[in-house]
Amino acid sequence: MKIVDASVALKWFVNEPIGQEAADEVLKEIENHPNFFAVPELFFAEMIHVLCRVFRNKSKVQESLTILETLGLERIGLGHELLQAAAEISLAYKVSGYDAIYIATAQLVNGQWHTFDIEAHRKIAPLKLSRVLQ
Repeated sequence: MKIVDASVALKWFVNEPIGQEAADEVLKEIENHPNFFAVPELFFAEMIHVLCRVFRNKSKVQESLTILETLGLERIGLGHELLQAAAEISLAYKVSGYDAIYIATAQLVNGQWHTFDIEAHRKIAPLKLSRVLQ
């Protein structure tokens, strides 16, 4: 199972010179095999935050959220087990609570977190739960 974060998904809506090709490849893979991908519920809150900051337009933000919702990504709830694991990861590896949620999600589903966050990826390298996209 592959866990994608907002750093990847934002590039589906905003063209950026760095990482665009990798993000587009992930999107194509999701469209072809949505059952291979999951996100923690936090993902949608983060996407609202970044989409509102980037677009500042209600209809564009809502349209983008609808696209995300129809991709078929499995949503992983922020239950007790995931939250406890995320807290442990955040403290042990000195990553943000937000990043720890993605990492714990990957751990919970025996998957891999796909991100553009190279710093967080390096911090948790011993866990072998992440892949940095470029």
